[in-house]
Amino acid sequence: MKSAYLALAALLLWTGATIAQDEPAPQAETESAVEPGDDAADAGEAANEAPRPGPVQKSAPFKELAGRWIGDGRIGLGEGKIETVKCRATYFVEGAGDQLKQNIRCASAGGKVEVKSEVRAKDGHLTGTWNELVYNVGGDLKGEVTERGFRIVVRGGDLTANMDVIVLNDRQVVEIQFFNSSLRGLTLILKKG
Repeated sequence: MKSAYLALAALLLWTGATIAQDEPAPQAETESAVEPGDDAADAGEAANEAPRPGPVQKSAPFKELAGRWIGDGRIGLGEGKIETVKCRATYFVEGAGDQLKQNIRCASAGGKVEVKSEVRAKDGHLTGTWNELVYNVGGDLKGEVTERGFRIVVRGGDLTANMDVIVLNDRQVVEIQFFNSSLRGLTLILKKG
């Protein structure tokens, strides 16, 4: 696996994106839509359902992300091989919840990466930069805040990827599509703690 692609995969952990005009990937929709008791017929079961997360606030979208997130997932390679990825991310929220600095470390059978990024939100739009420290690659990102999380396009050199991140209380579901790459996609579930 090319090191730059693994670096991009690590960067994308928190943001899962599709291009702003596209709809989120169906798989991410399905996973995030599952709630205990969705088919509950009586009020007793409905009262015991886990609370649904509130919408992500466009004015302070990072407010609830501060802290450490840990998780794992799978990365699909062009030749059909799948590798397990384990990641640890630390988010530092600044301002009124509209500025984010993150440190991300990931490892798979293909190698290790360490990414630092800075992201700003303004009027529901996201802009930022990222830098992978082990392989010394970097780039920019643009996106938007959605009611359920974030949509982002990440670029760096010849790398391009779309991500969709869905925030579910203390979890993040991340779906990434890679373009012009030996990688096909990355799916992660991160838990706060």
